Amino acid sequence: MSIPSIANTNLSLQESSGRQLLQTSISEYVAFLKKLPTFCGTPEQQEALINHVAQGHDLIKLVAAERLKITRQLDHQKHNWIELEKELTAPLVAAMQPLKDAVEHYNRELLRVRAHQAEEAPLADGVSADETTWLTPEVARVALPKGVQMKWAFKIIDANQVPNGYWVIDEGAIKAAISSGVRTIPGVEIYEEAITTFRRG
Repeated sequence: MSIPSIANTNLSLQESSGRQLLQTSISEYVAFLKKLPTFCGTPEQQEALINHVAQGHDLIKLVAAERLKITRQLDHQKHNWIELEKELTAPLVAAMQPLKDAVEHYNRELLRVRAHQAEEAPLADGVSADETTWLTPEVARVALPKGVQMKWAFKIIDANQVPNGYWVIDEGAIKAAISSGVRTIPGVEIYEEAITTFRRG
């Protein structure tokens, strides 16, 4: 079965003729691959299949290269605009920061008062309305400051007490250790696995 040739379009994907030529090449190669037997039993068959996959990878790289012809300049322009945006907005951010700090300070103070009121609430709840005196005055609870929403958050206060189910294995660190020659890590099985590279011979 003859292998279809892959055309290098040298045409922009922005033009319909370039896209059509590339789409035709891909469609023809996909049809060719679907007709191939998916069996590998000899060194010759292995080499042939590797070559077919490698040619498919070449087509994928061709699509990426055609895309880069369009997007590389856009990426450069985007980078320039991001730098200009930072330059233009930096004075605004700096000028607004003292105002934001003042609002945050005000909000923290009101939330501190609310927390204090919440701590005192159980004592007041135990007093009936008839028993209210100047010693136990009814005070309206301070409302949340405008723009403030409460959400649950956390901070680790003792990592040794955190249950195992909340730990994350650092796979990047394990891979780096193995790359540097480590072959024994407690709780980790380190083994070799075969990886096939698809390059034309």
